[in-house]
Amino acid sequence: MVNSKNTISRKIAFVMLFFAVAGCSLLIYSMPLKDVLSQGSQIKSWLAETGYAAPAVFTLGSALLTAVGMPRLLLCSLAGMVFGFSWGFVWSHIGTVLGAYMPFIFARWSGREFVQQKFPKIAALSNSTQARGWRYVLLMRQLPISGLYNDILLGLSAVSHSDFWIGTALGFLPLGVTATLIGAGALQADISHLAQYLGVATGAFFFLTLSLKWILTQIQRKNASIG
Repeated sequence: MVNSKNTISRKIAFVMLFFAVAGCSLLIYSMPLKDVLSQGSQIKSWLAETGYAAPAVFTLGSALLTAVGMPRLLLCSLAGMVFGFSWGFVWSHIGTVLGAYMPFIFARWSGREFVQQKFPKIAALSNSTQARGWRYVLLMRQLPISGLYNDILLGLSAVSHSDFWIGTALGFLPLGVTATLIGAGALQADISHLAQYLGVATGAFFFLTLSLKWILTQIQRKNASIG
């Protein structure tokens, strides 16, 4: 009796997940996202009124917005405008990784058993050795699809919670650092200072991207030699 109730509740949750994703996608695409950055100074003033709670408010807000599908790079750029690069990167990175974890947990709880029962081939693929570990999460983060869909797909896979955190934290680095630098540079009145920020942002993006690729290559070679 208890198992049947749990099954029904999970099916209802899975249906809710489907409609929530569809609704959030429509909401995000209909929002004037460009206006968010144009109001960066107003958002900064509003956060300043919260005093020492400003970082917590921004981090929590970033987490909730990321969870419903808000482009995380927009939040990273906004963080750079509000807090500067160093702290802006810290708060936006924590917030976006935490926000990505929310749909992961919900998908893991509501839809994983349903997918395994109704789509055994997909379940077999997600449970394969290639679909496990933080390296798999890191590779998924490089796919040109919405982070929300990535979070849900990972929640339906065999990836562990710790691997999700590690792979996501690393996978968010290249573009996260770049977007935060661009946001911080947008406040520079001096065009030379803006050019410096953009140059550092470009260099950071290529350096971090190549570093992650090199690390993955070395790990793959090591595993191949052991095997």
